[in-house]
Amino acid sequence: MIKHRLFGTLPDGQKVTEYSLRNNAGMQVDILDLGGIIRRWLVPAVDTPLAGESQAPVDIVLGFDTLEDYIADQAYVGALVGRYANRIAKGHFSLNDVNYQLDVNQGGNSLHGGFDGFNRRVWQAQTLDNDAEASLMLTLVSEDGDQGFPGRLEIYVTYTLGETGLKITYRAKASQDTVFNPTQHSYFNLAGHNSGSIEDHQVQILASHYTPTDEHAIPTGELADVNNTPFDLREMTTLKSPLQSSHEQIKLGNGFDHNWCLDAYQAKMNAPELVAKAFEPKSGRTMSVLTTMPGMQLYTANYVGSEPIGKGATEYQGKQAYCFETQFYPDSPNQSHFPSATLKANEEHYSVTEYRLSFS
Repeated sequence: MIKHRLFGTLPDGQKVTEYSLRNNAGMQVDILDLGGIIRRWLVPAVDTPLAGESQAPVDIVLGFDTLEDYIADQAYVGALVGRYANRIAKGHFSLNDVNYQLDVNQGGNSLHGGFDGFNRRVWQAQTLDNDAEASLMLTLVSEDGDQGFPGRLEIYVTYTLGETGLKITYRAKASQDTVFNPTQHSYFNLAGHNSGSIEDHQVQILASHYTPTDEHAIPTGELADVNNTPFDLREMTTLKSPLQSSHEQIKLGNGFDHNWCLDAYQAKMNAPELVAKAFEPKSGRTMSVLTTMPGMQLYTANYVGSEPIGKGATEYQGKQAYCFETQFYPDSPNQSHFPSATLKANEEHYSVTEYRLSFS
């Protein structure tokens, strides 16, 4: 089932609509056509206090109550980002012997597409509702030269709420060769968005290597073995110990803000494979992440601050959520040995990421 309501009006007069997708398992995901933002994800409470009484559902993603707060947000909370998720060094790359200069919007580099990335755009929305699942397709056209990127790009992102969770399908075509790397930037806390630290949560990432970075979060080019490092999350690992590690990379990122090279990835794969899990012990909630993409950024909300104020007057702080950003590797256009993020003219980009929930 899908419902919608007016969420607010931007200063330029554009209306922002919120779409609520619901399934038969008691989940509800609220999505804005502004930036494809996942504003709420309600899941059933695990325990019922007394027979015949219901307990309020739990919201497992960070977010805000007003449009003004989303305009003020600088942390990409809940948003689709692009054209290029993560960072491109100095906002510069070459393609087909042509040099391109992108917006430089963080620390001398291009982050998540530039100053006016996809998270700031109002997308065209189309709903599809049936008995089994509810889908919302968002469409955006990014013109040639947008934020410095070459080619006119048409993007279609479909959110589908099934019985076990949310599936996100990305499709895109460009008028000329370009680079394209979309992702979803939701901040998850499986105990509830207002429940505080995630240090007691457990995380697993099925990856034998990761990409170390310099002090500006740009990959050094090394594909480093995770063995005997805090980045070895191949088994379920409580986050507290690695987050408190003295490892140089943890210090540089103030926590996890790194890309893992996913073991399951195979070029041209169409069906998503399991790549990560998160587990919250008090509620028994588990989230499984499946994707067709080669990499995933685990970000432990290291620099999230109390402003803007979160939903329900919650003051968010660092390390109170985690992002699982499926992606091509950061700075791939400048690292020839990384999986290529080049999208050829008139060829289709197709990728899928799923966030599945289970309850024990």
